[in-house]
Amino acid sequence: MNNFACDLRGKKNRMIRMLVSIIVVLLVAGEAGAQTRVWTFSQCLDTALQRNISVNQTRMSNELSRIALEQSKANRIPSVSANANEALSIGRNIDPTSNAFVSEPYHSTNLGISSSFNLFNGLQNANTIRQNRLNVQAGLSDIEKAKNDVTLNITTGYLQVLFAREILAAAKSQAEATAAQVERTEKLVTAGKSPESDLLQIKSQLATDNLSVINAQNQLDLARVTLMQLMEIPVTDDFDVEVPAMEDSPAGLAPTNEEIYRRSLAVMPQIASASYRTGSSEMELKITRGAKWPRISLGANLGTNYASSRKKGEVNPEGYPFFEQIGDNIGQTVSMGISIPIYSNRQIQSNIERARINLITAKLDEQNTRNVLRKNVEQTYTDLRASVKKYEATKLQLAAVESVYRSAEKKFEVGVMNATDFLIQKNNFTQSTSNLIQSKYDYIFKQKILDFYQGKQIAF
Repeated sequence: MNNFACDLRGKKNRMIRMLVSIIVVLLVAGEAGAQTRVWTFSQCLDTALQRNISVNQTRMSNELSRIALEQSKANRIPSVSANANEALSIGRNIDPTSNAFVSEPYHSTNLGISSSFNLFNGLQNANTIRQNRLNVQAGLSDIEKAKNDVTLNITTGYLQVLFAREILAAAKSQAEATAAQVERTEKLVTAGKSPESDLLQIKSQLATDNLSVINAQNQLDLARVTLMQLMEIPVTDDFDVEVPAMEDSPAGLAPTNEEIYRRSLAVMPQIASASYRTGSSEMELKITRGAKWPRISLGANLGTNYASSRKKGEVNPEGYPFFEQIGDNIGQTVSMGISIPIYSNRQIQSNIERARINLITAKLDEQNTRNVLRKNVEQTYTDLRASVKKYEATKLQLAAVESVYRSAEKKFEVGVMNATDFLIQKNNFTQSTSNLIQSKYDYIFKQKILDFYQGKQIAF
């Protein structure tokens, strides 16, 4: 009996251990599943390009242009239609198969196939096809332009997260250094080597540094939210981005702004789109002018009919079967027509004048697009050159300020410098560190934008 109880307790203990093990595994798996997902720049960009509403709307708009192109091509093919008509006639009517008057009720059937073909309409069909083809090409360029806009937005948002992260790291570092100074100052005050006012000032600085950490954390959270919204994904707390290795030393500005502008003219989709729109307007002018030409059309018709009143034979009339009548009454018609516009209440001339104005507007839009691109390149080039100088200057400034700060820190630790003078040097160092981080990311962003204008893919 005792052995049975021992076995039972042993099995119970093993089951408890197994259950605990399962719970531990589930908890570990849950924690692993709840870990923060780290996004690379390419993943952020791909997600944004796939989900962005403007990009998808531009795609749908171009699909409409593609459908219009296919329709204009189909307009060159003859149209064919079939018709059938069944009628019941009561009273005195004309038999459609014999053209004789019939008084008794009868029913009749008409069957036919007709076709028409536009031989010439002032080359409007051909020019419409060319116009729609240009519209499709312009739409493809518009899609690339929308993608470029998303790329720039994601680049800005991604760099803003990296910038906020570095600011937060610098703020935490300063807070930790101040906390260490509080401990040292407390020891100096206890030993009677520093006045208590120094301790109060250092503690006040620590509170300020902790507030800076909180503000920096809030800015980082806001930057993450902005990036997630640009990606069109729900905002979550487990979102983070990969910190790529970036070159600290600014590269030289080898090409001139004029060379960069020439390159951008060849690769920027808004330039191609504006050019295609101008070509489309030229085709529209030709289409409206084509309305002044005569129109020549070709038509063909095949038809037959049946009437229940129709009799076969004159001496001994008998019924005329349906299919026999249909076969005997088949008739064909081929026609050619010409339409010459003489006066249309000035509609044709007004359309031509509107198309001419639209063409001038399209050329102005194209030139304006080129001018805007040139100004953007020039501005970015100038900004990059200034950011390079500022970045180099802030690095030198930080090195100088840091040496002064380290010297002041040693003096304060041994009690030969008061807290006020020390905190002045510390705040100078903090500000210089922040300035360097800001100038660094300003340079990186300007460099990426200038590379972008040259057709280089943005990557980190």
